Amino acid sequence: MRVINLGSGSKGNSSFIQAGGFRILLDIGFTVKETERRLELINEKAEDIDAILITHEHSDHIKGFVNFLKKYKARGYAHASVIEEIKDTIPEEIKDKISIINDYSFGLADIRVTPFVLPHDSSSCLGYMFEYKGKKVSFATDLGYLPRQAFELIRGSALVYIESNHDKKMLMNCQYPYIIKKRIAGDSGHLSNEQASQIVVDLARFGTKYFVLSHISENSNTLEQAYVTNARALEDAGYQLEKDIFIRYSRQDRPGNNFYFGEENE
Repeated sequence: MRVINLGSGSKGNSSFIQAGGFRILLDIGFTVKETERRLELINEKAEDIDAILITHEHSDHIKGFVNFLKKYKARGYAHASVIEEIKDTIPEEIKDKISIINDYSFGLADIRVTPFVLPHDSSSCLGYMFEYKGKKVSFATDLGYLPRQAFELIRGSALVYIESNHDKKMLMNCQYPYIIKKRIAGDSGHLSNEQASQIVVDLARFGTKYFVLSHISENSNTLEQAYVTNARALEDAGYQLEKDIFIRYSRQDRPGNNFYFGEENE
């Protein structure tokens, strides 16, 4: 299984997952042209994408969805409430290329996909776990908190993309109106660095070794602050970075780290 984030942040989100020759985009928050460019940067082609899975309907996750389905062979998968929100933008000729999903597992080729509900201020927001030949990779990148049921599902994942959106002090002191600050910090908003670090430590205790901090705000956080907060929490819990646990972060402007997981018995 190959996993790589193409870009993460308020200006666009998308990740690439490949296993057994089947290629998936999780979200497509960039234009088709920009998505094509970023796929080329990781030596992939847009015409080879088999499926696009959507977390929720906010534009930074769905911007290129309809136009990509119009141009290429890929099928789309999204919750019914997401489809309802964007139905006026979906032309008749691609309606049969979109499948409605919920929070039940389903198969895409040899990949087992398990969506799970996340608390976020959208019509519906899903995280995803991908399982292939004994390896699990999970994404939880737009949420105000991680529900216990979601934690139980993703624990044991080899790799977790987890939101580390804002620093609490920076959020309170940034230029956002108070109502926006309140929304971001609320239970249906985004995880702070401190909240993310608690989840990271808890998941590490169940065997996750690789974490990618995601959806890092350009206005109320920095890449360095997100990393340091999570790194310190892990060290305080007794983990040695770059030996026991590996932390990376997603960037808005370019693809992130490339991960490859072989089969369980390799």
